[in-house]
Amino acid sequence: MRDPGGTLGAIVARKKIDVAQRLGSATFCDIGSQAKRAERSLAAALASPGARFIMEVKKASPSAGEIAQVDPAVQAEAYAGAASAVSVLTDGPFFGGALEDLAAVRRVFDGPILAKDFVVDPRQVAEARLHGADAVLVLLSVLDDEEAAEVMRAAERLGMDALVETHDAAEVARAVALGAKLIGVNNRDLKTLTVDLATTEQLAPLVPADRIVVSESGIARRQDVERLAPHAGAFLVGTSLMRAKRPAQAARTLAFGRVKVCGVRSAADAERAARSGACFVGLIMVPESQRYVMPAEAEPIAGAARDLGAGIVGVFRDAPIERIAEAAHWLGLRAVQLHGSEDGDYVKGLRAALPVGVEIWGALPVARSVPRPRPGVDRLLFDTAVGRASGGAGRTFDWTLIDGRRELRTALLAGGLDPGNAAAAAKVGAWALDVSSGVERAPGRKDPEKLQAFFEALRVPARGDSPC
Repeated sequence: MRDPGGTLGAIVARKKIDVAQRLGSATFCDIGSQAKRAERSLAAALASPGARFIMEVKKASPSAGEIAQVDPAVQAEAYAGAASAVSVLTDGPFFGGALEDLAAVRRVFDGPILAKDFVVDPRQVAEARLHGADAVLVLLSVLDDEEAAEVMRAAERLGMDALVETHDAAEVARAVALGAKLIGVNNRDLKTLTVDLATTEQLAPLVPADRIVVSESGIARRQDVERLAPHAGAFLVGTSLMRAKRPAQAARTLAFGRVKVCGVRSAADAERAARSGACFVGLIMVPESQRYVMPAEAEPIAGAARDLGAGIVGVFRDAPIERIAEAAHWLGLRAVQLHGSEDGDYVKGLRAALPVGVEIWGALPVARSVPRPRPGVDRLLFDTAVGRASGGAGRTFDWTLIDGRRELRTALLAGGLDPGNAAAAAKVGAWALDVSSGVERAPGRKDPEKLQAFFEALRVPARGDSPC
């Protein structure tokens, strides 16, 4: 076994003692015979087109200290719709984890689970499988080639995958020689604990095209994904999501960018939208709209979306301020979206009546030119003009009209979005996209297949994707 020294060396030394005390004289077969073979493939989940994500449950680390004391199952549920797999830290002394955390996540997450620990004994592989893991981490900074191969064989015997982690060119060469299908490139320097995303850019070209590269550490923003996606097919993300105030929205933004699915009229569609990747669900409170939601119908819809971490946006047109404020309190709105002739004085009065923290978004109907921005709103929504109003036309406008506008980076883009133009819409550079009729089978009835296609189109193209 290699001696990595430093903090990692201390972790490994402690791990050897813990494993010996915990497992005693039990053999791999003693433990493995109690477990069923894994049926969820991490490699298959990460091989699908577009950037894929292993999202992590990590309560602490030596470099970051305590990160967040959360229920592992609750955190894993927040990753629904965005994570292709979930990683669970099971080391206790240094990362605050436990094998029981694996079992908790297994109960709520149906995809592959990676047991992330410092494996120094093949028996740990069987132990992880017994608690619900589908894959294990193999650290080449800790294991020599013979030991790594033994751990990989142990995983294979139980139908599990092995993510072989590397830090430098020599370790990448070793991983390739070992036949690793999944090769992790850790952007963290083991000696200094600093992170440099260029590590993935430098090492990924050394990996054959038929292997999957997983970039690890330091991925916090969608811009990081866009930078590294030509070099990696998947990303392991932990600390930034664990620290996020709203982890569900942070996870979905990382995978798809921000998306609001508007015109939702049922709790089932609200759940589908959130599980597909929506950060926001829009309820139209305009009686004239064919997607109008009556007050009695709104609460269960909002509850379904909120339970899955999606923010609720109420859409109004020239409604009394008192009515909007009441709905904001009652439904727990994250934002109010205005589509009428509401002026600056109206917006000022509305803001005074709304709960603290509720944003005001103002629709801006775009035809052949862009009108003057609405005064006093927090965000604009550029939408296709319908007469003198906006919204509901199912048609796009000329996006070049808003190209380069200062407001764009905080605005939403709406109007005629669908799976066919979603990727192009994302390139416009708006803060969020707003889709409605483009993911419907009928007005107010969302189509699960169109929803899935819309979000899949928003994935960043990644290493190994076909250009066709």
